[in-house]
Amino acid sequence: MTDTPRAPFTVQKVFLETAFEQRFQGILRHAWQNRSWHVIAAAPGSGKSLGIQDLVIRSGAQKNIQGISYLPVLAIRAPKNTAREQALGMAFSAAFGAIPSMVWHARRIWLAAVMAKVQVECIIIDDAQDLTLSQLAFLKELTDNLAAPPHGRQVGLCLVAAHSGNVVPFKETFANPEILWRQFRRRMDTERPYCVVLGQTEEEVRHILTTCEEIYRPQLPHLQLDRWTKPIFTWLTHSVLDPDATGRVTMDHLMRLLTSALRRAYEQGTSDVDAACLEAVAELMILRRDEVTQIDEILSAPPPPTQEVG
Repeated sequence: MTDTPRAPFTVQKVFLETAFEQRFQGILRHAWQNRSWHVIAAAPGSGKSLGIQDLVIRSGAQKNIQGISYLPVLAIRAPKNTAREQALGMAFSAAFGAIPSMVWHARRIWLAAVMAKVQVECIIIDDAQDLTLSQLAFLKELTDNLAAPPHGRQVGLCLVAAHSGNVVPFKETFANPEILWRQFRRRMDTERPYCVVLGQTEEEVRHILTTCEEIYRPQLPHLQLDRWTKPIFTWLTHSVLDPDATGRVTMDHLMRLLTSALRRAYEQGTSDVDAACLEAVAELMILRRDEVTQIDEILSAPPPPTQEVG
């Protein structure tokens, strides 16, 4: 009698409303409700993109039985490797489905009209650190046209950016004396124009680990992750993974450590993860992160896809 083969380990793709996401979505919702303008920065891998996606899903966007669309939160990703303002216009156009063929000066007018028609209340631009000066100027023009007659629609604006160190994106740009930037700065929120959303504290990491215990117990029945909170937090705030010495943990690093360690434990046939397994993965992430692996064999199974947290 042969043993039934064990099913492959499955990475659970679940959006977790972590403390970071509550902080991050809190300022996004503030901008939406108050039509305020903000620059919102966080470390790469914090979970910004997933938080934006979750907010859009829960924003109430719909098309009613009369075929009228309602899109209160319009979220796009900043175009890459181009300084042209048209690229930002095309990114906005793509959010409405099929991109109509028209010359650029007509598209500028069409964008303001279609945004007003679907009742856009807040614009969120992810990876905003990639925006160029000409694209920022077009963004101001677009929002000005929305606010002016015949639309009369004030919208919130969130420029969501990855940052490192003490440099907050756009702060120096908007401080320039030119009229354009003085006008842009005047539209920024009075109390919180520039926001840096911090990562997970040790206690917040503990809550995430407790949640992950429940998520992965069907595969590892005796899983107890919260007991490893202290060493996990220490590893993930190492200078290699926390180069700005924030003393906080990003969701990307935490989930990479967890899923790799849980997969190893599962493939070893255990029902829990131990310190040696966690430490081995932490060593790969910290001490051996730039190590080159020479592949001279066929892998038994393809690895699961990795989704980077933005």
